[in-house]
Amino acid sequence: MLPVVPLIYAWLVLQSNAFVLRSWEDSYALANATASAMTLDEKIGIVKGTGQLSSVRRCVGDTTAVSRLGVPSICFNDGPAGVRLTKGVTGFPTGINTASTFSRRLMNARGVALGEEFRGKGIHVHLGPAMDIMRNPKAGRGWESFGPDPYLNGEGAYETITGVQSVGVQACAKHFIANNQEHWRYGLSANVDDRTLHEIYFYPFLRSIEAGVAAVMCAYNRFNDTSSCHNANLIGPNGLLRKNGFQGYVVSDWGATHDSAADNANAGLDMEQPGDYIVIGGGAFATLELAVDLGTVTAARVNEMVTRILAAWYRFGQDSGYPPVNFDAQEPDGSGSRNLNVTVRSDAHTALVKEIASASAVLLKNNRTTTTGTASGTTTRGLPLSQGRIKTIAVVGLDAKAPNMNCNDLNECNDGTMSIGWGSGSNSLEFIVPPIDAITSFVGTSATITTSLSNDLTAGPAAAIGKDVAFVFVNADSGELGAYDIVVGNEGDRNDLDLWYKGGSLVEDVAAVNNNTIVIVHSVGPVYMPWSTNPNITAIIYAGAPGEQTGPSIVDVLYGNYNPSGRLPFSIADTEDAYGTTIVYNSLGFPDINYTEKLLLDYRYMEANGIIPRFEFGFGLSYTTFGYSGLSISASGTSQVITFTVTNTGAFAGAEKPQLYLGYPAGAGEPSKVLRGFEEVILEIGASSAVTMTLSQRDFSIWDTPSQSYVRPSGTFNVYVGASIRDIRLT
Repeated sequence: MLPVVPLIYAWLVLQSNAFVLRSWEDSYALANATASAMTLDEKIGIVKGTGQLSSVRRCVGDTTAVSRLGVPSICFNDGPAGVRLTKGVTGFPTGINTASTFSRRLMNARGVALGEEFRGKGIHVHLGPAMDIMRNPKAGRGWESFGPDPYLNGEGAYETITGVQSVGVQACAKHFIANNQEHWRYGLSANVDDRTLHEIYFYPFLRSIEAGVAAVMCAYNRFNDTSSCHNANLIGPNGLLRKNGFQGYVVSDWGATHDSAADNANAGLDMEQPGDYIVIGGGAFATLELAVDLGTVTAARVNEMVTRILAAWYRFGQDSGYPPVNFDAQEPDGSGSRNLNVTVRSDAHTALVKEIASASAVLLKNNRTTTTGTASGTTTRGLPLSQGRIKTIAVVGLDAKAPNMNCNDLNECNDGTMSIGWGSGSNSLEFIVPPIDAITSFVGTSATITTSLSNDLTAGPAAAIGKDVAFVFVNADSGELGAYDIVVGNEGDRNDLDLWYKGGSLVEDVAAVNNNTIVIVHSVGPVYMPWSTNPNITAIIYAGAPGEQTGPSIVDVLYGNYNPSGRLPFSIADTEDAYGTTIVYNSLGFPDINYTEKLLLDYRYMEANGIIPRFEFGFGLSYTTFGYSGLSISASGTSQVITFTVTNTGAFAGAEKPQLYLGYPAGAGEPSKVLRGFEEVILEIGASSAVTMTLSQRDFSIWDTPSQSYVRPSGTFNVYVGASIRDIRLT
């Protein structure tokens, strides 16, 4: 029987998050009634932020309250991986790590937990999820989203949004659209053809609309030579969003507006944030009232803007019983009378963060040997480690120690373990548990630990020589351009795909003196691993950017308390050329970037050009093995139902992540194989499970520009089921 106190606490949590989801129709009726009672000044206060420089602003962005009508200041706050600029919150795993789980269950659970913490702080709008396609692996903010594949990105977006909004918090899908590099982002033009737009870059936003997302944030960059925030083809009444059923409102990225109030409002922008001019842009709606007076923006259009914003507020029940804002983003240290120091963390959230971090760890290599020479024997080299056999341990690398807790509000540092990138998508490090602390706590007195918590190429090998096992922690970081900020020589986008601080050399030098070297890579994306075949490197774990429980989660994987099941949400190749795209660093003014690669990103490009990556998309090992059998395909209306069986054939309980790839008929103009399904299958030793995946008519279709619709090409399709793009088990 469960103890009474936790049951009461759980009931209180459920009650505090309870709300009645209204229909859009009912929400708009309420919004229209409220808007009709507002003055023009009050309406302007709803569609324009109070200003970056405003002393009354408590959140990253907010609006002006209309207290006489019961409308509060609507609070917008970062970010995609946890509440930023306040204390008492959880530092969640990044979007890219969430994608690595290939688990809709965990994607959704993370969304729910995020929503609970945002709600607990009184935040109305969660500025996330990000769903910017990782067009190039060096893209500074690629880690905020779910990778280069549109299907995986779309599922990550859908599950996150449904989770966040399930507790009455508005989600804001961003950044619309083709926001794929940091250099020149404030004015570059991403030039994308119609088919590529629909099949790659818009697809995650389409899934967001299907999830009922409340808001969409337009991006800094121009799209096909027009500013995203006054691009009627994107956000106007007949634009991409509205044609696909979007019923919420469009808000600008902070300072992403240019030109006049009429240019932006008439093109479809509903709200400008932060509301004032901030050098890079902004302040367009400062003259909105004048534009109404002059007739360049109609009163009807302003009413539409207001009602869209209020409709989302009503839809998620934020008009009744919603917690008031209880923090002050302008005082992130918790000081000042406006910070009420409300803690929204919970044991359940901490456990979830740890689970996602473990589930997203990708085992890339494991040359395991055992006492018996069989899989059921005790490990002597490789993973999982046997605590009883390991008596001396070396922990090497700057990435193993605690991060800089005195870094700035954007986390623009990398002088400790890397749990998340920098910028507005970063999160709280207040409760981070670094690897060295978790290892020390777990090992206790069972082994002696020697450390070299730097990337010193002399001290690292000296610590590792003669030890039963050497853990080498290395990383690579990236983030947001911001105010043209530079972090260790990188201006948002990474300069290259190398590990930072000579991490590759550190790995090689430690492996030269220790024949049981285990490498843990914390990174925002692919990195070069020319050393991966070194026989002294017995295991490699790509741990990504896992959030605050980075230490405990990796200990669970290393010692077998969690069987790794993460899969790469991108490919790891040996050259940047293998990806088929580049970051434009140098330009005489804002560049035009032509997306000439079209549909061929990451594994799609590699497959089309015969490039074999070092580790492919979808790849990830386990401590056990799995067999696939019994593929069958049957029709269900216009859909096709694919079923097969997965069996745990190894010596450990574990989770398999089967993936379904679709091959289109010749002449369809599609890549050779595209991801169209994945599942999480948790199995005990010897157990089997039937897996079902359903392909809809749209899954079989391509975007047809002349008809402006999805069309299923004629001909034969091929279904591929396997453990990665290159490990196909059933056809």
